[in-house]
Amino acid sequence: MSAKTGVLTGAAGGIGRATAERLAADGWSLVLIDQFDNVAEVAKGIKTEDGQKVIGVAADITNPDQYGSIDAAIASIGAPLKFLGLVAGVLQQVGSIETLDIAEWDRVFNVNLRANVFLMKHFIPALRAAKGASIVTVSSWYGKSGHGFFGAYCASKAGVISLTHTTAAELAADNIRVNSVAPGNVATSMHLDALREEAEKRSVTFEEMKKTEWDKIPLGRAAYPSEIASAISFLAGPDGSYLTGATIDVNGGCLFT
Repeated sequence: MSAKTGVLTGAAGGIGRATAERLAADGWSLVLIDQFDNVAEVAKGIKTEDGQKVIGVAADITNPDQYGSIDAAIASIGAPLKFLGLVAGVLQQVGSIETLDIAEWDRVFNVNLRANVFLMKHFIPALRAAKGASIVTVSSWYGKSGHGFFGAYCASKAGVISLTHTTAAELAADNIRVNSVAPGNVATSMHLDALREEAEKRSVTFEEMKKTEWDKIPLGRAAYPSEIASAISFLAGPDGSYLTGATIDVNGGCLFT
């Protein structure tokens, strides 16, 4: 049996699925969480070795009352919980602060920030008991600088970075490392859908919008989900053993001012 269990949110999405595949290859047993029922099929599709288990759990991470099914899945694996990967996130409806509905602001913050607080509060005791564990959040380069028409998203991801720093300071004495990966543009359906929506708002074509955004990237392309997964894997495992409170920028060379 694998000697280490990880919990991963947003596991049915592009980055989440790539991360699940990478962590399983690293030897982790996993509980994969997503709001969509197909997370069980995602779990079945992850390659494992003898002794590893990968279990998919459909749950709304914004509702702690649904965490019991996650606890049951962890218990069924029988190895200590040593990793919490907080990948789940949503984009906002593209719009200015002036026109943004406060309900949309709340929806974005509930998933991107508030749920991460709930999950940390719930799983920190188990991580502490493992006597050496790691938490990795997924923030964004949009959390390090403001971008028009994405005020709720930028603010929520800035909050994730701050939450990461705070939790790292609190948990260092417990040998729980807390770090963040801040992707730039990633070639997922969520990113491409956002480009289409922004193109419509700006009255340009999708290809024009994509070129505008991708031309800002020194490496000239969006990341593959597997490249974000590699950074998460590094922070989760022994190679990142002296990192806590860090935010790793995986953005193709985009610079911040």
